[in-house]
Amino acid sequence: MITPSYIDTQTALNELCQHYQSASVLAIDTEFVRERTLHAALGLIQVFDGKRLALIDPLVIDDLSPFWNLLTEPSIIKVIHAGSEDFEVFKHNGNCVPSPIFDTQVAAALVGLGPSLGYAKLVKEFCDIELDKGESRTNWLARPLRDAQLEYAANDALYLHDLYFPLLERVKEAGRLDICLEESSRLANRSVTRPLMKKYLDVSNAWQLNAQQLSVLQQLTAWRFEKATARNMALGFVVKDIELFHLAKMMPESKSQLYKIESLHPMVIKRYANELLAVIKTGVENNEKPETLTRLIDYPEYKQKFKAIKSLIASVALESNIPPEMLASKKLIHEVLTQLWKAEGEQGEYAPILLSGWRKALVEDELIKLL
Repeated sequence: MITPSYIDTQTALNELCQHYQSASVLAIDTEFVRERTLHAALGLIQVFDGKRLALIDPLVIDDLSPFWNLLTEPSIIKVIHAGSEDFEVFKHNGNCVPSPIFDTQVAAALVGLGPSLGYAKLVKEFCDIELDKGESRTNWLARPLRDAQLEYAANDALYLHDLYFPLLERVKEAGRLDICLEESSRLANRSVTRPLMKKYLDVSNAWQLNAQQLSVLQQLTAWRFEKATARNMALGFVVKDIELFHLAKMMPESKSQLYKIESLHPMVIKRYANELLAVIKTGVENNEKPETLTRLIDYPEYKQKFKAIKSLIASVALESNIPPEMLASKKLIHEVLTQLWKAEGEQGEYAPILLSGWRKALVEDELIKLL
């Protein structure tokens, strides 16, 4: 068993990152806490290059730039499992996106191990080790970290490095390495947030509102995001979606009318009454109101088109020996139809995932015919 080094000084981090500069592969994981904050609070970074296993403490090191620089070093493959939340942490804390990257969950899907295989099952498959996941809900911001926490965290990088090589061979044997690297990069680079004035589209009941009410909702969701960003609070801890929806629907003009909205928590009124009324007034008076929304499922051709695309995906997946859920999930099919019909307020500014990258080469011609 390799003993991990606990890195809690700037000197130790600088020396470690200098060592990692000569690595060809870095297995990386992070531990963080995300309960009431808008952005995850980074608690620990685990790294293993096959020689040195390190646990980096970001709470006591002022300058993590030597590590962030490693993430974009083109000569080093960064191995991460199901990295969506890790990527958010890297973007927010280090203003960087790892590259090149090998996501082991993507690789597992491409070799037929399932579309969303968990890390513990992957370790069991390739290392024949049963991992103890008892510390998965721990508080990674508490210090000192217990031995059990440190062991749990270390294992997330240790076995990730060990399983990478046999998994890589399976991906190569399947002729899917290019797809694996491209898909891993796409997931790392994708944006998971909408522009400020489009955040109203994230409110699930927005389709029920008319143009004026949508204008109010647009202003309210933008105001909430700016408030949440300034205070690093989760959106729902500022004002919940259902509260914003009813504010937009009722468009109150006074504090007394705010109190008549049953879903609105009294504490929200106490904290933000004047701000909310001002924002609502701005939305009402706005001359450039959003168009009303139509849900995808309300289009007459929806069921027919969805079934046809799903059938096409199944056929192409079989022919290409790629799992159909990897080629196109229900979400990706919906993305195509949403942009086709400009449903739910989407304007088609970007090519749907199903019509870009490696998927485009497989499905474009037949998919265009269906559309």
